[in-house]
Amino acid sequence: MDSVLTLRASERKFCSTHRRVRSLVDDHLDAVVRTLAKLGVAGSMLDDAAQQVFVIATGKLETIEVGRERPYLLGIAVRVASHSRRTVQRRRESPLDELAMPQAAPLPDQLLDERRAYALLEAIVADLPDGMREAFVLFEIEELSAGEVAELLEIPVGTVASRVRRAREHIRQSLLRAREP
Repeated sequence: MDSVLTLRASERKFCSTHRRVRSLVDDHLDAVVRTLAKLGVAGSMLDDAAQQVFVIATGKLETIEVGRERPYLLGIAVRVASHSRRTVQRRRESPLDELAMPQAAPLPDQLLDERRAYALLEAIVADLPDGMREAFVLFEIEELSAGEVAELLEIPVGTVASRVRRAREHIRQSLLRAREP
């Protein structure tokens, strides 16, 4: 009798855990992938990095506060992205994205201009120092509050504000330089 009750309790716990993990993935996968990409994880490695974020979160499910899942997951994503960048640098790998063939079909001028502008902005953001880029992406792109970013990066709120301000200024200056003939 005790073993049946124990088995049923285990099944309920498993189902509850499964539902919570499924909910985390359904609700936050896009934000996690977007953050990983903006923090420098190559497109060919995004799926693995996102999976790693959710595997780590699953192991720490009990510590994730209800209603604070997104900041928690993005904090994991920051660390996974950092690890991914270091791994690529150590191995001196060229991600498959860099080897991709350009499209053969001609593009309309407007689409081409938009792609160039987006590529320029991505390159400028990618060139930011890691700490500045992390604060900028989490604050400006993922729209976390300065307090949430400070908590995730384990830095003071004033440092977040300073890094975001310096990142904005760096981006503004880089865009102005790019416009010069």
